[in-house]
Amino acid sequence: MTRVIVSGDDFGVSPQVNAGILRAHREGVLRGTSLMVAEPWAEAAAQAARAWPGLDVGLHLVVCLGRSVLGHQRLAGIVGAQGEFPRNPAVAGLRYFFDRKIRGALRDEIRAQIERHLKLVGYLNHIDGHLNFHVHPVLADIMVELAAEYRVPCIRIPREPIMTTLSIARDHASRKIVESIIFRALSRRTRRMVAARGIRTTDWLFGLHQTGFMSERYLTNIIARLPAGTGEIYFHPADDSGGAAPPDRRHETELLTSAAIRNAFDRAGVQLINFAELAHGSQMARA
Repeated sequence: MTRVIVSGDDFGVSPQVNAGILRAHREGVLRGTSLMVAEPWAEAAAQAARAWPGLDVGLHLVVCLGRSVLGHQRLAGIVGAQGEFPRNPAVAGLRYFFDRKIRGALRDEIRAQIERHLKLVGYLNHIDGHLNFHVHPVLADIMVELAAEYRVPCIRIPREPIMTTLSIARDHASRKIVESIIFRALSRRTRRMVAARGIRTTDWLFGLHQTGFMSERYLTNIIARLPAGTGEIYFHPADDSGGAAPPDRRHETELLTSAAIRNAFDRAGVQLINFAELAHGSQMARA
């Protein structure tokens, strides 16, 4: 049997993203999302999600290109005056790795994001990361330890079968190969850590290398080639709500609500689930 979690990242970052995620769940195949808890629209997102219990809301851990929970006073030197993390992923990643003095503050922030999520949502079945920073060596150590402490049952491992993606979509091949090398190494290490803690993950994932360039052709071909086991396909949907959504994100919402994609899952005999079912169901994915 093939089971798939179709998920949407960045819940809470804007009214447009909130609207896209909710529509993709209400009218389409989306079953999970992850919340950026320090963003201005996080509380509205959490409140809206309560009307849709089939939408599992996890934590989208933020340490780059987003806001902190603790803010400038607690994270001076790490975040800006408005509590915003660095915008450059390479610079942030190198600093987090080499500057040992800030690791305690990063631990405090990750704990605060977990606590804020539990306050807003009331449960936490999975953690993933903005830009997949959660598999950064320093951050993964902290995240996995805290996930075990808070009894979070699932963590995303961003390791995509690169040859499957390239066989369907050869655009940006050099970038995809570099991404694959980096995330393959980071994911291998994080997977060992979560397995040692008894935390579950999926067997495979798609969405990493094709972010921003999703198409009906790509998705229908991926769905037709899905391996057995439990996997995740993640998106970044948005919809017009109080302003125009970015075209690529609006397009992903249209894909997630399209009959073609739903029919592709049906033809492949795929069972759509969420992280709550992965965490608590009888058939668990291998960590």
